[in-house]
Amino acid sequence: MVVAMRTAVLASSLLAGFPAIAQQEGVRGPSGPGFTETVDVRVVNIDVYVTGADGRPVRGLGPDDFELRVDGRPVPISNFYAVELRDDDLFVRRGGEVEARPLAPTSAADPRAVDGLRPEPSAIPPEQALHVAFYIDNFNLTPFNRNRVMRELRAFIREQLRPEDQVMLATSDPGLNLRMPFTNDRDRLNRALLELEEVSAQRIHRNNERRDLIGNINDVNNEITREDRPEVVDAIRGGQSIGGGANYARNQLMAYAGSVRNDTNLSINALSRVVEHLSAAPGRKALVYVADGIPMIAAEDIFYFVEQLYERSVSLIEMTEYDLSRRFQQLAAGANANRTSFYTIDARGLTVLSQSTVAGQVAGAPGQASLIDQIQVTNLQAPLQLMAEETGGRSVVNANRVMPDLLKIADDFRNYYSLGYMPTTADTGRYHRVDVRWKDRPRGASVRFRKGYRSKTVESQMIEGTKSALTLNMQTNPLGVQVDSLPAKRRADGNFDVPVVIAVPWKELALIPREGARHGRIQLWLAAKDEQGRATEPQLTELTIAVPEDRVSEIENGSWRYGVEVTMEAGYHDLGVGLRDDIGGRQAFLRGGIDVGASAGR
Repeated sequence: MVVAMRTAVLASSLLAGFPAIAQQEGVRGPSGPGFTETVDVRVVNIDVYVTGADGRPVRGLGPDDFELRVDGRPVPISNFYAVELRDDDLFVRRGGEVEARPLAPTSAADPRAVDGLRPEPSAIPPEQALHVAFYIDNFNLTPFNRNRVMRELRAFIREQLRPEDQVMLATSDPGLNLRMPFTNDRDRLNRALLELEEVSAQRIHRNNERRDLIGNINDVNNEITREDRPEVVDAIRGGQSIGGGANYARNQLMAYAGSVRNDTNLSINALSRVVEHLSAAPGRKALVYVADGIPMIAAEDIFYFVEQLYERSVSLIEMTEYDLSRRFQQLAAGANANRTSFYTIDARGLTVLSQSTVAGQVAGAPGQASLIDQIQVTNLQAPLQLMAEETGGRSVVNANRVMPDLLKIADDFRNYYSLGYMPTTADTGRYHRVDVRWKDRPRGASVRFRKGYRSKTVESQMIEGTKSALTLNMQTNPLGVQVDSLPAKRRADGNFDVPVVIAVPWKELALIPREGARHGRIQLWLAAKDEQGRATEPQLTELTIAVPEDRVSEIENGSWRYGVEVTMEAGYHDLGVGLRDDIGGRQAFLRGGIDVGASAGR
């Protein structure tokens, strides 16, 4: 485990010959005299999926075919990408007032050229790369439903994802388990998915609990005593009347609803962590979430069940205490902030309602069991649909075979338009509503997109990016940052002081001339994780740089370096690094490994 991080310039012998001074700022404050505050030139990309009345992707549209509105106001489309898959070749079109980079000219001799497009996967810039996260929620799945869906998921991954796509795997067991960081190793992912079929899936316990709860309440209502249900005997013993049955039903309901709410909050927390980990991935992110549904309102069906059996024994207004819709909306907003679309799969497929079984009936209330089951189905599917609709994804419900819907998801991955615009305000953490209109949309056609995004503060970007690099090996390094460790030194308490050196090529840093020197400003974020998965929160060190003008020519081909001393326990540690050039507005995230004590002796 990491014991402490002490960020400071290391010994002079280590940094000998460095022509610049790195100074630590203990507290973030306003820029010094002569410093110019910078505003990032940032593009927000809104991915748009357009389908015709036949459900197939619509191709050939340009930026003039769309109107983009943010917070109700039209904004100019500054960047435009059209990505289209035709005959197994990927084509990219760019247009609009601003282009990220020019495409190489299409050769007329290239027989694969179509409508002025050229097939070239490498032409897709990093901001359009695809990362797919598969999250198998074992806590909210039964084994049979999970394994049935998994067989089709494996075929989908094998046949529909392209070699350059990065994929990861996470599960809930019941805690979040990041089983495989992003990789394009399909064999490794397939083996991991096969292994999951042997892992316990726990929704069956909740299903049994619900069934027993309804049975017990029914027995009290019908005044049936059975030796194998002592709690029912106790509930009606001593001549308890209908009022006693109502009290018993209410108490059982509240205990059950509280338990379901707690479990659902844990599931939402785990989903939120997955979304947060995806933040540093460049380009588009798709989160494929597989579950037997998840409740929007904890125990909504049981509230209706008890209210119909015992009128006025429970108020439906009390359900608002167990309404989790706001949390799901916040989860979708977080996904939108990270450019992540939810693709949700209800693994139950077509469900059988209780009206088909004699045991499911309630005496004197024909059809009630069917109504209660229908409420349950709708309640469990509502979050899946909300998360997908709010983020521009798709939900798969009421389908015993999911492959037809998975093929539609594959269409989304390979056929879409990306509309980019440049915000005119600084990042404040505010949520912005988004609307995209196809100006001449024909009848029956549809347009899907994320319904909003949150403008992250720089601090949020750096924290989330450092965590993603550490946990999922999500690395993006346009600054060319390098991380090296020096031999660790054993301390008297048995821990080790590990010198770590961060290096950045000078040519990648933006420096401002002022008072006979070139000045820069850097944010350095560090987090570490040990072999048991215990991780520290990212810690910030703010640094200023000063290079005398007469030494600028000496550093042109060199690197700026800074030393960090980290106190760690013996063992292997991952180190997540986030570095931001505040003047240039660029940032990098990467991960390194340190085997602490390996050379110093344990």
